[in-house]
Amino acid sequence: MKMHALWSMVAAAALCGCVEEHPITYHQPLISPGGEFAMLPPAVQNSVRSQAGMAEIAHIIKKTDSPAGVYEVYFRNPDLYPPLFLATDGSVLNPDLTVSVGASRDTIAASTGSVASGVKMDDLPMSVVVSIRHRAPTAEVDSITRVLSDGQTLYQVTFKDPEHNQPLLLHDDGRLAL
Repeated sequence: MKMHALWSMVAAAALCGCVEEHPITYHQPLISPGGEFAMLPPAVQNSVRSQAGMAEIAHIIKKTDSPAGVYEVYFRNPDLYPPLFLATDGSVLNPDLTVSVGASRDTIAASTGSVASGVKMDDLPMSVVVSIRHRAPTAEVDSITRVLSDGQTLYQVTFKDPEHNQPLLLHDDGRLAL
């Protein structure tokens, strides 16, 4: 019996060293429903949560063929959760794109952009949006201005509470400009 146990351990040790492990490499970004949801503007995310709760999302499509962008959210259980149509400000739309439920106005929803300078968060490169959200996650954006300087595009972001949130000047890749 001891000899059988010894041979089993020797065989197991030999097999452990013989298995070649292949590292997983990704050559393009993964596209998952969670990743698609994370890329939505905060107002649209809030509307999805309020309309569907924790329903499992199958796919999200951003339609750009209408004057204002429209997000179509499709769920895993379409019988229980039909497609949800949302405007970029978080308004819930009917399938014919008329407003069914208007977007709410709160301080965090205001961080999705300001029309004072003509640039909204939805118009920014994703890296700039991520940088703003990282540096001032709950701050209310006052204005966003696109600045062209020496052939570079910069974004000047000011906040409604400048005492607690200093203005940001960001490159189009999200880095702070010096």
